[in-house]
Amino acid sequence: MPIYDFQCNSCGHKFTLLVGIDERDKVSCPQCQSRDVRQLITGCAVRVKGGSCGSGQGSSGLAGG
Repeated sequence: MPIYDFQCNSCGHKFTLLVGIDERDKVSCPQCQSRDVRQLITGCAVRVKGGSCGSGQGSSGLAGG
């Protein structure tokens, strides 16, 4: 089951839940029990197997000048 971040539109409380994809619309705020919540867009972790990342000159990907 995926982990999702939510924010309550009623009280502003941010929380994280482990819920099934088809259960996201049934989530309620653990602080005020409101069902007026929205899913937050958050980054995800990506694991890369293999060589080093970010080593060497110019590894930032930013243009200098």
